[in-house]
Amino acid sequence: MNSINLNVIKEIKVGDHVCSIHEDHENALYVAAAFLKFGLENWEKCLYIGDNVILSRLEKIGVEKEYFESGQLSVVPEPMPENRISLLRKNLELAIEEGYRSLRVAQEMVPSDKLMEYEEELNEFYLKNPAIGLCQYVKNLFGAEALLRAVKTHPEVVAQGMVCANPLYFSPVEKEVEKELHAFLGLLACKTLKEKQLVECNIRAEEILKERTRKLQDSRDAIFNMLKDMDESYKKLQKAYQELQTLDKMKDEFISNVSHELKTPLISIKGYGELLFDEKLGCLSGEQKKSLEAIIRNADRLTRLINSILLIGRLHAGKIDFHFEPLDLDEIVRMCAGDFKSMMDAKQIILDKDVTGVSKVKGDKDKFVEVVSNLLDNSIKFTPVGGKIKIKAWDEAEYVHFTLSDNGIGIPADLIPKLFTRFFQVDASASRKYGGTGLGLYISKNIVDAFHGKIWIESEVGKGTTVNVLLPAAREMLPIGF
Repeated sequence: MNSINLNVIKEIKVGDHVCSIHEDHENALYVAAAFLKFGLENWEKCLYIGDNVILSRLEKIGVEKEYFESGQLSVVPEPMPENRISLLRKNLELAIEEGYRSLRVAQEMVPSDKLMEYEEELNEFYLKNPAIGLCQYVKNLFGAEALLRAVKTHPEVVAQGMVCANPLYFSPVEKEVEKELHAFLGLLACKTLKEKQLVECNIRAEEILKERTRKLQDSRDAIFNMLKDMDESYKKLQKAYQELQTLDKMKDEFISNVSHELKTPLISIKGYGELLFDEKLGCLSGEQKKSLEAIIRNADRLTRLINSILLIGRLHAGKIDFHFEPLDLDEIVRMCAGDFKSMMDAKQIILDKDVTGVSKVKGDKDKFVEVVSNLLDNSIKFTPVGGKIKIKAWDEAEYVHFTLSDNGIGIPADLIPKLFTRFFQVDASASRKYGGTGLGLYISKNIVDAFHGKIWIESEVGKGTTVNVLLPAAREMLPIGF
């Protein structure tokens, strides 16, 4: 008897299937016994189909008789091939019903033409049911050809990672058969490797898919939470905005009411001041007239401020009606210059005008007077004593370009974009040397925008400021049919 290859038993123990081919009956039975022992120790129901000689082999490797007494191990004589599948199915169902992990089957087979044909039918059943063992022994009378046939009968056993043990254990083997056997086993090994790689790739792909799915789920949850937070924030902002709108409306109404109330006494102050100044109520000394002039000038200033506040309220509410007509720039500039003459004289400012000969502009006269007055007021305020202000205008395509320049203190470049904001002041310090409310340019821009024009500022610190106003020219329409 040949010695037992211990590697075969080790291979059997790590797999659920085995196709064990040996030279003699003794080796085949020993391996079958080891195969069954592994199943018994791992709570499987075991079935041996073949010769009763297996009992002595089981006892030699330590299988206790209690397995027979409990019914976990059954030994049945080898039935006819046509009855074997029904026997396997019956025992598999019984093992599952009785709560075992699986059915482990060892079959003793001697290769023959009839058996080889039948084993091909059994292959599908083996692959669907784990722990099926084929323990074959090959006597010399069958030769190497029978061995090759036995291996070829079970290609799926090898391809599925089952063990085909010691296929070259036999001696002698014809060279041609050995060559063919090596080639066949190499083909099966290559196929097995590819299938293994494919399985590994599929497993890895599933892991990547699961990971990406998890990340997508996390991202979806994060986005959902973010949207929920945004929705809550939006509702809070909307509520705060509505409250601010209410407060803003209340503020506008309050300012409007106060402004109207202030205008009434101002009319009386200015009226009586002018009567006194004109000496219609008696003669005045030079000092008295100078004081009255200051009262009238500041009353006018306060009136302009109140009018500006009222105008902003109407602009904000969209309640201003514009009366558009052709405007003569020269006339408006002369009117505004006259209003500010005393202020310019006080600071010895020279006014240079060049607005004659230009086209009329399309706008509302009272509102444009407001624009020019605001620009002139700013220039006088920021121009030093003995300074110069220049007003110029010229035609430019479909527009008239109007500029007002001074050689005053100038404006830093970073502040220029903020100049047309409401209540913004270049000098916002506590001491506030130049005074003002920061409303003039804001009002001017709103009026120029309503005229479909443009207004912008160019300035350099220490060199002065130029305000540019571009207004649509008021072209006279030709008679119909001309």
